[in-house]
Amino acid sequence: MQSAKYALVHNWGLKVISLLVATVLWAAVANRASSEIGLEVPLEYRNIPPQLEITGDMTNTVQVRLRGSSNVIKDITAKDIATTIDLANMKTGEKIVALSPQNVQAPFGAEVIRVNPSSIRFTLERTLVKTVPVEPTILGQPPDGFEIAQVLVSPNAVEVEGPESRVKTLSSIATVPLHLDRKESFEQTADLDVPDPQLRLLHPSPVSVKIEMRQKR
Repeated sequence: MQSAKYALVHNWGLKVISLLVATVLWAAVANRASSEIGLEVPLEYRNIPPQLEITGDMTNTVQVRLRGSSNVIKDITAKDIATTIDLANMKTGEKIVALSPQNVQAPFGAEVIRVNPSSIRFTLERTLVKTVPVEPTILGQPPDGFEIAQVLVSPNAVEVEGPESRVKTLSSIATVPLHLDRKESFEQTADLDVPDPQLRLLHPSPVSVKIEMRQKR
């Protein structure tokens, strides 16, 4: 018993230090065990110049590859990653912008290995506003013996906003279909059918369409 006790307490200070050193070395080795994950994260376009907008087949998400200790990597989600490009001071025209780890903000302890794609292509266009007439879309034929006397639309024109190349080609904007199935004149509201998702109505609201009927002479 005495020898066992002596062996336990002899140089106890050195033994405690040795235990602490061993613990630190084990933690260091454990932290060096790295892992990798790939995440699909949104791509944010920042500082778009005034009166310009992005057109074309935009890249909305990118693949980000991260490396770090297992303890750090295992808890990272796409919400923890920010991938951005800065459009400040850019002019109109087609652009090709390189993507690198410098475009990615990741949590402390996670290293960004690569971004895929490594570059993106898009076009910057001027924002244009244009006033175009409203064309009512009427389906069906009047009953026998009747005809359409006139069609009135209020307002008869609307302002449309969007990329210059899309707005310039727009000559009119149609209403959703109105079904002609009665002898009497009638009036109803109708939504506008915007033909291009990149075009926007400055004052989105239904229009009023009045169809006046009369007997054939």
